[in-house]
Amino acid sequence: MEHSATAPQAQRKGLFAGMKLKKKKKGEKGLTIASKDALGDHDESANLHCDTLGRQEKGEEDLVSTDALSNIFGSLSPKRKRAKLLTRIHEEEMKSQNYQIAITIIEARQLVGENIDPVVIIEIGDEKKQTTVKESTNTPFYNEYFVFDFVGPQVFLFDKIINISVMHNKLIGSVLIGSFKVDLGTVYSQPGHQFCDKWALLTDPADIRTGPKGYLKCDISVTGKGDAIQATQKTADTEEQIEKNLLIPKGFPSERPWARFYVRIYKAEGLPKMNSSIMANVTKAFIGDSKDLVDPYVVVMFAGQMGRTTVQKNCADPVWHEQIIFKEMFPPLCRRVKIQVWDEGSMNDVALATHFIDLKKISNEQDGDKGFLPTFGPAWINLYGSPRNHSLMDDHQELNEGFGEGVSFRGRLFIEIAVEILSGGARESKFSSIIKDIKLPTKDFKTSKGKDKTEKPGEDRKSVSPSDKMNSTEVEVEPFDVPSEIYEEKIEEFLLFGTFFEATMIDRKVGDKPVTFEVSVGNFGNITDGMSAGVGGKKKTHDGEAEESLLHEGEDEISHELGVPMISTTPPEKPLVTGGNRNYQYLPYDERKPCIFVKSYWGEQTFRLYSSNTLEKMADHLEESLEQVKDLIKVSEAVSEEKMRMTLNEFVNHSRAFITIAEKKPKGLHYTALDKKRLMLFKQELEAMSNDAKGIVQQQKKKMPLDEMIRETQNFIDKIRFLADEPQNTVPDVFIWMLSSNKRVAYARVPAKNILYSPAKEQRGKDCGKIKTHFLKLPGKRPLGWTVQAKVDIYLWLGPASYAHSIMENLPVGYETEFPSNTNSGHSVVPSPACLLYKTPHLFQLRAHMYQARGLIAADSTGLSDPFAKVTFTSHCQTTRIISQTLSPTWNQMLLFNRVVLHGDREEIAQFPPEIVIELYDDDAVGKAEYIGSTVAAPVVRLADQNYRPPKLAYHPVYCGNLSGGDLLATFELLEIPESDPDRLPPLDPPDVGQIYPVPANIRPVLSKYRVEVLFWGVRELKKVQLLSVDRPQVLIECAGKGVKSSVIQSYKKNPNFSGLADWFEVELPENELLHPPLSICVVDWRAFGRSTLVGTHTINCLKQFLCKTQLGPQTTRNRLDIVEIGKVSPESSQPAELSQEEPFLADLIYAEVEQGTCTVVEPDPYIATPPATEPEHHASEPGKDRKQRDMKKSIRRSTKRRKRTIADESAENVIDWWSKYYASVLKMQKVKGIFSSEGKREDNKQTSDHIALIIEEDPEKKKKDKTLKRKEKETPNLATLQIYEGDLESEFNNFEDWVKTFQLLRGKSNDEVHADSEDRIIGKFKGSFCIYPSPEDGNLLDGGQPRILQGIPPNHSVNVLIRVYIVAAFNLSPADPDGKSDPYIVLRLGNTEIKDREKYIPKQLNPVFGRSFEIQATFPKDSLLTVQIYDHDFVGTDDLIGETKIDLENRFYSRHRATCGLQSQYEIEGYNAWRDATKPSEILTKLCKDYRISGPFMRPGEIQVGTKVFKGQTVFTEDENEEPVESYEHLSLKVLCAWEEIPGAGYKLVPEHIETRPLYHKDKPGMEQGRVQMWVDMFPKDMPLPGPPVDISPRKPKGYELRVIIWNTEDVILEDENIFTGQKSSDIYVKGWIKGLEEDKQETDVHYNSLTGEGNFNWRFVFPFHYLPAEKQMVVSKRENIFSLEKTERKIPAELVLQVWDFERLSSDDFLGTLELNLNGFPQAAKTAKSCDLGMVMAASEENKISVFQQKRVRGWWPFIKAGELTGKVEAEFHLVTAEEAEKNPVGKARKEPEPLEKPNRPDTSFSWFVNPFKCLYHLIWRNYKKYIIIGIILLILVVFLVLFIYTLPGAISQKIVIGKS
Repeated sequence: MEHSATAPQAQRKGLFAGMKLKKKKKGEKGLTIASKDALGDHDESANLHCDTLGRQEKGEEDLVSTDALSNIFGSLSPKRKRAKLLTRIHEEEMKSQNYQIAITIIEARQLVGENIDPVVIIEIGDEKKQTTVKESTNTPFYNEYFVFDFVGPQVFLFDKIINISVMHNKLIGSVLIGSFKVDLGTVYSQPGHQFCDKWALLTDPADIRTGPKGYLKCDISVTGKGDAIQATQKTADTEEQIEKNLLIPKGFPSERPWARFYVRIYKAEGLPKMNSSIMANVTKAFIGDSKDLVDPYVVVMFAGQMGRTTVQKNCADPVWHEQIIFKEMFPPLCRRVKIQVWDEGSMNDVALATHFIDLKKISNEQDGDKGFLPTFGPAWINLYGSPRNHSLMDDHQELNEGFGEGVSFRGRLFIEIAVEILSGGARESKFSSIIKDIKLPTKDFKTSKGKDKTEKPGEDRKSVSPSDKMNSTEVEVEPFDVPSEIYEEKIEEFLLFGTFFEATMIDRKVGDKPVTFEVSVGNFGNITDGMSAGVGGKKKTHDGEAEESLLHEGEDEISHELGVPMISTTPPEKPLVTGGNRNYQYLPYDERKPCIFVKSYWGEQTFRLYSSNTLEKMADHLEESLEQVKDLIKVSEAVSEEKMRMTLNEFVNHSRAFITIAEKKPKGLHYTALDKKRLMLFKQELEAMSNDAKGIVQQQKKKMPLDEMIRETQNFIDKIRFLADEPQNTVPDVFIWMLSSNKRVAYARVPAKNILYSPAKEQRGKDCGKIKTHFLKLPGKRPLGWTVQAKVDIYLWLGPASYAHSIMENLPVGYETEFPSNTNSGHSVVPSPACLLYKTPHLFQLRAHMYQARGLIAADSTGLSDPFAKVTFTSHCQTTRIISQTLSPTWNQMLLFNRVVLHGDREEIAQFPPEIVIELYDDDAVGKAEYIGSTVAAPVVRLADQNYRPPKLAYHPVYCGNLSGGDLLATFELLEIPESDPDRLPPLDPPDVGQIYPVPANIRPVLSKYRVEVLFWGVRELKKVQLLSVDRPQVLIECAGKGVKSSVIQSYKKNPNFSGLADWFEVELPENELLHPPLSICVVDWRAFGRSTLVGTHTINCLKQFLCKTQLGPQTTRNRLDIVEIGKVSPESSQPAELSQEEPFLADLIYAEVEQGTCTVVEPDPYIATPPATEPEHHASEPGKDRKQRDMKKSIRRSTKRRKRTIADESAENVIDWWSKYYASVLKMQKVKGIFSSEGKREDNKQTSDHIALIIEEDPEKKKKDKTLKRKEKETPNLATLQIYEGDLESEFNNFEDWVKTFQLLRGKSNDEVHADSEDRIIGKFKGSFCIYPSPEDGNLLDGGQPRILQGIPPNHSVNVLIRVYIVAAFNLSPADPDGKSDPYIVLRLGNTEIKDREKYIPKQLNPVFGRSFEIQATFPKDSLLTVQIYDHDFVGTDDLIGETKIDLENRFYSRHRATCGLQSQYEIEGYNAWRDATKPSEILTKLCKDYRISGPFMRPGEIQVGTKVFKGQTVFTEDENEEPVESYEHLSLKVLCAWEEIPGAGYKLVPEHIETRPLYHKDKPGMEQGRVQMWVDMFPKDMPLPGPPVDISPRKPKGYELRVIIWNTEDVILEDENIFTGQKSSDIYVKGWIKGLEEDKQETDVHYNSLTGEGNFNWRFVFPFHYLPAEKQMVVSKRENIFSLEKTERKIPAELVLQVWDFERLSSDDFLGTLELNLNGFPQAAKTAKSCDLGMVMAASEENKISVFQQKRVRGWWPFIKAGELTGKVEAEFHLVTAEEAEKNPVGKARKEPEPLEKPNRPDTSFSWFVNPFKCLYHLIWRNYKKYIIIGIILLILVVFLVLFIYTLPGAISQKIVIGKS
């Protein structure tokens, strides 16, 4: 144990000492300072450290005392008086960028609704685009591509929300079916910045209970400039698992519940009292400033919705107590909550401040009890924005809206965020019901003007019934009651103390008025409207009433104790001009350093900042150690690995210590829920990380490589940094403002946590109690090339008043405090501040050794600069000389600053000297010098009594704003001038004539002689310079003052190559490789009268890549032979089967032998660039007489005897052509990418069914049951495939720079962000190469006089070449027409040749399949740049360029990778894979061996020997059983060529046959892809035999088909109509049918009236002609999009038949009863009877049970009709598919017409229309049912009539009788 404890101790001691020193110097390699104090300090801490380690190893971790803990953290906070040096003056700015949002809407499924016409609308911000409308379908297929452009800073881009909604299109107003939202930040944070082929879940925002409304499949990608788009091969499959492929980030659950997001707004404090509107200022003038003129309200935005509170009139400390409730699915796809405070004005409302809360920071996504929902507060958030000056108009309003960094405190807001998951629908939950019970009496929410503010959609507070409101996602705003405990926040007194040590580099524009500095925290100390502490501020008690507190008593005690009165500004001082630089002024703070002192009151939640500080220090420590490791790698691997291990061990200890401290959290502190959760989170994450780190350190099994360790550590750092960011604010940030005559000029913002004091060192802010240099900046948007406004060195200390005694303990020693004479203990009206007096001045001399710089920014139009440097140290400044026209100046100049006075203790000055600022400028003859960057450095100090050691030069990084501006090689030493003998300083080298001192020889790097060989090949693509084209260019190479010139090209147009190929020069370079100077390439053009003009330059900053190692003698050749077995070429492969009697029938049928798995025929869908297929085929078959012979191998013929089943498939008729090979290659590529193997589906491929269906589905994820996959891998015959590269060929083969490098020549300025990386700066290219090696002693050239660089370089004379360009297809082209489409065609340019393929344009297509090949004759080097452009064809106006790509053919032509013509994978003489190179494999092999001086090739039967390797394989092939065997070495030669990189002495991979996918760019949108093109290029030198005809890649033509559908009967159709008389239900049934995409060819049967049972009889035939590509399983539809379209648009869509059953209505619109959609490529098998037909057969149809009408040809049976997921009827139908030719021969009639008429259906008598036959209707409906009643009725009627008549006539008859009777 002892031993193990002492060893690390020794190491640690050294390490700590090193650490300590390293801390002082950042970014300066190889500078070390002896610092006694540092070494002394660390000895005991190292011991302690070790001690604790030892103890922990013994397992007594719990006994670690806090003392020991803080010692573990010792290394985190070394004792220093100055903050760590930062080399960047300006932090990162927010800069605007271009972004392109590309969205492809592919298809939708399971849309809710009946007979809907869906259209998809995409909205991003104010932009809106929509797809075409699809008719009557719930599964529309679109495949439409949309592009949105966005310019702005990243943070705002990421808040933008993509809203995709699917609408049901109606003539008047559309109805929303469902919508989906995601913010761009979520998309951008995905791998590849994209979601590809994912299903978005659609929901209805108005009613969240109803669940999903359907799914929409789409791609969304967000790309910024220079983001690589990852091309994803699209895949397609019918039965895709939607749930597994939802559009949500990885790790999200697939079912996301709805949740309520509560944002509770309690109150605000300290808002700006000033209302900024003009009216208010007028009011103020009249009323006087008696009350707050601000009417605040809060707006909260989340997920595209916004809610707002009421307005509180005239109140700067408003109280709202309102909560805003959002409903969104959880986890949400929108990440940030935006909270804004607005001020209501009479004219317009003004934003006061904006704050963002990232949900990621306040929640944890982990599963189980570890994760937690978003929770926040109740806590304060601090608001920042524009300065609080009472000007009429605010110049910096955008700062209040969240653009840019806030420059002053604008109040704070007390809020809480909670999330509640809604379990079932949006029922009221406990939480909300509790709130409702204790609801306050509701205020009237419609404030006087509230209404007109809330007109945005989703906010107008309509009187909605509560239940609707509950279930919609509309934002709710309601008041709530506040539990009393929330407000009992303990207020603590904080003190902020600061001392200004230096204020220099004040910009001259500030003027010579006196300057003061103001330091404020919150509103305390702000002189505009802060509570000036001396006056006695108001202090809130927790009753919320303000009471006058007697601050003075407390103040006095502290003031006395510290002897400093309260004041927040320094006394005004007149600035003086800096010596040696008129542009800067300084304040003479020599021995008197002014102090400020501010008291403020905040809640005591400093524990948040403490843990945040500890974590940040851990991250900083890790980062620094990583930097050291990276530096050590250059020295030795072992040392750096050791250091890495130690770093990780330290990290483990720090984590343990942190966890131990975290567990002892003090009681009584006001912890919010988030505080507790975050503590848990810290523990979990640190435990996890330290376990990982332990694992890395102890790795027993496999040793992790160093770069992997570095990567892992970098991950730890990022994680810790994320954890350290504390969302709940406490103390606001401190602002330092510079005021000149009371006007705010420039500021610095210091985060409070950085200067917060804690007695525990590791919790202390990293800059607390240290002097830190702040560079003040202008507020708001800064002008270009802006310089420093002022440099302030200030000591800041912030902490609770209880620690006041330690305020001054870290100040540089040697001061006395001085008070103004008139203090009566701090009660004077304006108390003057105190100063610190440093009485002892010391004299120093500063030597700035400015050696050279590299990679500077170009500030002149020539693309160069005239750089000089200004070195500023305290109040002195000096300037180097100007070096004209270079980006890598070597000044070699020492600047001497004599008699610099520094105050304080000399030991401390030696340890913590002031910093030096170096600014670089470009000198202009006219006007003032332009700023091109700056850096900050610390000098090496030597006191008078120390020995002198010369310092080492180091590189300092230079930055200009956001741009990296190169490096400066320099060092600085500060030498104390001894009082006794002022001249006793280290000697200087004598100055030159101009009194310029060189850098002393002992500091300059040690030089030795090197030879630089240069290969001059040529210049290319030179643009015009000064309006003239370049004709006689020459190249000048310069390095370290020496150089060489090329020959002058006599005529650039005729031959742009140099006549002299190589040259060399000797130069003295430093022995240390890191200090090598840059090498510059200049191209000049010689014009008339001997004038020369600079064309462009290129600077190589790192010469390491060109250092050549000298070879030691010839290589020893190995005697051993390597034998490589080439897999036996199967014997049958090259015996084409002789024609047999089976041949004719093979054309139609393929025998799929299952046991053997001999053959699978598959072809997929190229439109969606899908997985294509393996087809029947053969290994490298030798000469074949006919395609059909090759189609039919012996193996197939043998297997037919045992075949189980024959499948007729169109694919058999489909000739195997180049496209078959293409699809097979795409399929293979996807397999390689592992698309198929995902989720282990590969194992399930042992099918159980007994046939192989030749289907490719539309999604490879689902290959579980895919019949196209082999039974047994090895038995599948392969089509020859080619290599499909997802990028360009150059990126696969290192730009073909194996023989010559291409350098871009630049010209023009690069000093602002617009031009820094723009294409316009490239003026041309230089091709050449370099070789640098130490000069040989004898001084002569090696290798018998030939420069080493010429080895293997071809001669550079002109070559005539035949070039064939094949353009296969393009995809995702940027739309060029207003309708969101393009009409693309190809244009090729090579030299003066231009080929325009305008006639062959493809209308209205963003994914055109061109299939075009072009031949061009060219001469290298003149025509070596091939430009492929895709243009958009316009009838009116000029054609627009969509995008272009450029290919350097010369590099490919001469490359050792042999990129002239790709090597095919198999050798065949004819057919689809015929050998297309002009030379055969054996000839190529012989030539390569000769070129590389490799012995061979020796061809012997069955083997080929090349050099020391022997390749074995088949070389004898028998064509037929009866014929002679043929000997051929071509197959084996090809195999050798494919393995060329393994052959010793050759070592280059040869380019295979390939297709490259090249991105297209447009110069107006630099760096943004405008689409991609798939293509390849073949080149054949004319002096060789010419190749055969070009490969035919013209696109396959679709075949004509006719689908005949006979609707026989329907059963069980639901009955919609009800009879008025009888209540009997019936339906008037008819059936509609059409093929999707061909809606204009809708066909309907006649109507079967009055079906009482749902039975209908039709015997009706539909005939649908269509065009189809069997190979791609796609139907091709050509039709005009609208009446104004000039040409037809061709689209490829899946072939789907739609049958619908309707109820016929005479007077109203027909009623839709049900639908059936069948994909003709795979639909469920029919039921034999109506009874066995049910929903399950469609819903649960597995892939095996699906049939394709293209194979079956004829199908008959029963299928179900479905409506809203329910069975609504059954149809008996027959499908018959015939080709167009067959249809012509045997035509049939539509309906029941001739030819082949169908007989009339036998319908029941009840089937007729009442409208046409009313009597029939009476008979059937009334008579048949009510016969009895009618007869009885009639009898009764007769009786009644009889009776009536009887009664009517009776009296008359009787009376008559009487009368007559009487008579």
